[in-house]
Amino acid sequence: MRIKKLSFILSVGMTTATIASLSQERVAFADQVINWTESAALTTMSPSQANDSTGSEIVTQTGQGLYRYGKNNQPQLADAKSVDISKDGREYVFHLKDDLKWSNHEKVTANDYVFGMQQTVDPKNKSNGATLANNIKNATAVTNGEKAADDLGVKALDSQTLKITLNNPDPAFKSILTGTAFYPQPKKFVTKVGKAYGTSSDKTLSNGPFILKNWHGSDKSYQLVKNSQYEDKKNVATNKINIQTVTDNTTGYNLYKAGKSDYTPLTADQVRANENNRAYHSIKNGRTDFLGLNMKNKYLQNKDVRVAIKQAINTKGLTNKVLKGIQRSGNAFTPENTIKNPDNQRDFSKEANSKKYAFNKKDAKKSLAASETKKIKLTLLADNDDQSKIEAQYVQNQLQKNLPGVELTVKFQPKAARVKAQLSHDFDIVLTSWGGEYADPMSFLNMVQSDSGINIAQFNDKEYDAALARANGNDVNKPSKRYQDLLQAEQRIHSELPVVTLGHQSTPSLVRPNVKGLLVNTYGATFDFKEAYKK
Repeated sequence: MRIKKLSFILSVGMTTATIASLSQERVAFADQVINWTESAALTTMSPSQANDSTGSEIVTQTGQGLYRYGKNNQPQLADAKSVDISKDGREYVFHLKDDLKWSNHEKVTANDYVFGMQQTVDPKNKSNGATLANNIKNATAVTNGEKAADDLGVKALDSQTLKITLNNPDPAFKSILTGTAFYPQPKKFVTKVGKAYGTSSDKTLSNGPFILKNWHGSDKSYQLVKNSQYEDKKNVATNKINIQTVTDNTTGYNLYKAGKSDYTPLTADQVRANENNRAYHSIKNGRTDFLGLNMKNKYLQNKDVRVAIKQAINTKGLTNKVLKGIQRSGNAFTPENTIKNPDNQRDFSKEANSKKYAFNKKDAKKSLAASETKKIKLTLLADNDDQSKIEAQYVQNQLQKNLPGVELTVKFQPKAARVKAQLSHDFDIVLTSWGGEYADPMSFLNMVQSDSGINIAQFNDKEYDAALARANGNDVNKPSKRYQDLLQAEQRIHSELPVVTLGHQSTPSLVRPNVKGLLVNTYGATFDFKEAYKK
């Protein structure tokens, strides 16, 4: 099986002649049009409102922040040419590049960054990205309506110098700043178009590699064209990308086979037919599929019951046979490619991958017997889409087959209703997933912190909270100690089981082999077309 990365990375040992020939090749094929598909409609081009995968994907192509993800999901300076960070890690002073322009030829300034971040935390905009800004001074108070937007800890020292003040130091802050919620927004333009901002291509400005064309708010097809005002336009390798919204995998698959698309995601059945195709890739997503166990439930309060559930589910069978290509194995709650151990450079997820309470039918029955509970009735809440139905029915079969005395009823609901019930703790067990918004274990681990608003399991564990408090406090600027704090928290999840990890999501896909230079990210927007071209 071919696993991404799809990105075409220059090796350090390349000769000048080789690099020159590559540049010539890119120039030669710049007019070759890339044809791509998105699985959901584009609904907004406002960086503060681009909360879904399609919005994030397209805004990332047309915009850019202080940092942009580069090789191996590492944030690299983008609109900023340099940054000064205070010794205590609470103040960032960014010096913007000299040649930053919007697509209407006007200059991108530090004030545009101030305005963009104020838009994100403004309660009137109801941006999901506002939670990512919570560590910026006064951000929470602004979002709660307790302070004005001008009180946000983001200030323009001059037209090209931006100062951001944090409540606490955060090693993941650079990664957080890659998100669209922290992009600049042109105040003069936004004020002029008002509520229409981001609702069509002509009500949008770009400071990134591409400009959006022919989108009027509901079009199923539109284009990205090279932005001649982009500060790094010399490295934008293609002139035009056609995007088409295709919500049905069969339609997308047929378009690919007919040569009308260079990319299509696959169903499990399509994976089986294409896994030996050289165009096949299983793209790793930074998202974990798991069972949330409501620890206020009278049965699930008993740790032995939670252990029995964990031991009774053959997650490898689910991943390798039922959801082949769509899910990859892993017991850690945190997926790969967040951070590495500073002492040995091992991936956090691999070191956190616990064998504690591994699948074992005999052990599961022993754990259930130890709970001294003879008859257990539980309901599993799940979405009503095809994949969720398959996954939920697999879990139901595993528990009822391997745990005599356990009766598990499955309740399917539309996603919106399931999310509402999940956040209201109105469930016994819920089949759900969580995607990290930035490349750090904290993006996952804070979900089950006792005071987290998204702690759906209602997990309250002093040892867990203390480990995260150390990671965010005394050890925040001590990489080795912070790493061990995060690892301890992850291991506490495996011990206490507020959640049961089923696996980590992947997107099995066909990508035309002659598409080169495509950057694929685990976190943030999946694809970055900045250096992509079609040979």
